[in-house]
Amino acid sequence: MANRSKSARRTAKMAPNKGGARRGVFPGLLVAMTIDEVRAFAPRVGVLPLGSTEPHGPHLPYGTDTFQVERLCALAAEAANARGARALLYPALPITNNANMRAFPFACRVGVRTLVQALIDIAKQAYEDGLRKFVLVNGHGGNPGAVQATLREISGMDAMPFTCCYNAFESPEMTQICEHPGCHGDEMETSMVMALRPDLVRLDKFGVFPESQLRIPALAKAQFVRPWNRYLPKSAGGDVRLSSAAKGRKILAVEAKYIEDLLVQLAEAELDERFPYT
Repeated sequence: MANRSKSARRTAKMAPNKGGARRGVFPGLLVAMTIDEVRAFAPRVGVLPLGSTEPHGPHLPYGTDTFQVERLCALAAEAANARGARALLYPALPITNNANMRAFPFACRVGVRTLVQALIDIAKQAYEDGLRKFVLVNGHGGNPGAVQATLREISGMDAMPFTCCYNAFESPEMTQICEHPGCHGDEMETSMVMALRPDLVRLDKFGVFPESQLRIPALAKAQFVRPWNRYLPKSAGGDVRLSSAAKGRKILAVEAKYIEDLLVQLAEAELDERFPYT
């Protein structure tokens, strides 16, 4: 036994733990469940993370938004299900709206109408499969407009679940955890990726990334689509030198608690003619 080949040892290490928990797997993680497990689970709330695939400066990977929101939702769903929520976690959407980054290479994107229709289709399928409550967790700043349009479309349709959206990483605690919060590829996002995928973080590229200022100050109160290559020439903005994995874990824990409570309360709430009001 002591002389087993490396291949045999690797196979044994990867083999599922019969009768025990599989690493990283929890009840409600859809991609890891069998059809019998899904039916027995009888989910009450669906959770769909919305990520993105886009540049985040010279120090972070393109998958930053997806890594963050995927892990965030996993933490929240696992904790909520431990409290009896029966939340079904869908796989994250890694390609969403990104028109403002089209000057950068391979900033993956679909059109606004495409994303709206995709979200409607997914919610409709969830309803057909028995879900009456559905939560979108948005982890990408380019999506809120399309998500709002989706919610309004769904609200005017029959045979659809109650659908809401939680915009991640906007809690007031974020400014207390990070000394230099920015808007993209900043200390907050860098810290989270350091906690989630340290192997993909380029520590040697840390620095202060410039953010361009508006020529017309009044535009700060107007809505427009920012051309990211002009706003953030490095595709990231802010001072990331104080980023740390410890901060990243704290951010994820704080945000996950908000979503956990939302899922538990949604699962317990009765869908009557007054919902979601008393």
